[in-house]
Amino acid sequence: MRKLLFHRAIEKTRILHRSQVVNAIVDIFYNAEDKIYICGNSQFPELIFSFEPIRKAILAAKNRGTRQKYIVDITRENIQHCKKLIKLVDDLRHSDHTEANFILNKTKYLGSITLNEPHQQAIYSNVREVIEQQRYIFDNVWNKSIGANEKIREIEEGIQAEFYEVITDNEKAKDVYIDLAKSIEKEALLLFANSKAVLRSDKLGIIDYLIEASLKRGAMKGATIKIICPSTAENSQVIKKIKENAPSIRILNSGGSHSGLFVVDRSKFMRFELKEPRAEEFSEAIGFVVYSNSKVGVDSSKVFFELLWNERIQYEKLKEYEKLKESEKMKDEFINIAAHELRTPIQPILGLSEVLHAKIKDTEQRQLIDTITRNAKRLQRLTDDILDVTRIESHSLKLNKERFNL
Repeated sequence: MRKLLFHRAIEKTRILHRSQVVNAIVDIFYNAEDKIYICGNSQFPELIFSFEPIRKAILAAKNRGTRQKYIVDITRENIQHCKKLIKLVDDLRHSDHTEANFILNKTKYLGSITLNEPHQQAIYSNVREVIEQQRYIFDNVWNKSIGANEKIREIEEGIQAEFYEVITDNEKAKDVYIDLAKSIEKEALLLFANSKAVLRSDKLGIIDYLIEASLKRGAMKGATIKIICPSTAENSQVIKKIKENAPSIRILNSGGSHSGLFVVDRSKFMRFELKEPRAEEFSEAIGFVVYSNSKVGVDSSKVFFELLWNERIQYEKLKEYEKLKESEKMKDEFINIAAHELRTPIQPILGLSEVLHAKIKDTEQRQLIDTITRNAKRLQRLTDDILDVTRIESHSLKLNKERFNL
């Protein structure tokens, strides 16, 4: 058993320098009663192996049966050192962008560790409240971390790890929104909550990135872009800009809501919840944003968008159908009125023609009257046919059925 650096009975916190840092790390490993907790950034695994006393202390703790739990930021650059570490320790996990370097056991804590020579430095404490607080922090990070082998496999096979992030920092949400729009390769589905959301996105340059993605040429085909948004006088200029510069972008009109959706390349999605729907700026309008590449989340978001898209298409078709029905109704009414109006002058023409035919004896004049009568009857048959057609279309034609024998 190595000699303790500090007496347990005296609680204190102090800053260590140079060799004191390595000695304190080694001391924590050798004097741990049951468990050791280590959290480090992406450089930490390499630094651990660069100090032989630390490596021996890790191995000694392992041989004594002391359980060691490690959280490190595993990257492509430190993957070989992490593989070595897996062979030495019980549990190694990965957590993204871990910056804190600290080690603790049941009675001692060493934090803010810097092992880069000659600026080695750390904060030492054996104060119970400090140790309990750091243990709480470690447990929280541990619960959100993933297994080292899983992360190493993702890196080696080029698999992107799934993430699900709730963004409450509006400036960060804005940056993610812009970066996602810039990344469009094959497809983008965008649901705007209201007409103001279209204007806010145009200010951020999102509309320009959509147009650019749609117009990609060369070996790469332009991306398929679908937009659902309210089309109003307020955002008419932006809609016009899209249609004039990227005719292949499809836009459907919709009612307003309090949330928006952005799905890109069937790989990532953002869902926007609005706090101030009528705000001029994106950062003022957004309540929070959900950002993820979860396959389940992406698939369900895409299905939701497509359902809404198909609903809007059916609604537009219904509107066109209603307009067509109205147009047909107006046409039928016009034909019906015109046919009835034509019948009105035909009857006196036929009647008076018969009277004149009876009174006039001149053969030539009678022939002229016959021509008038013949054409009036023809016009009468035409108006009757028109009326029959309108009755057939309106299902009001009555047929008189009679039996007859051949």
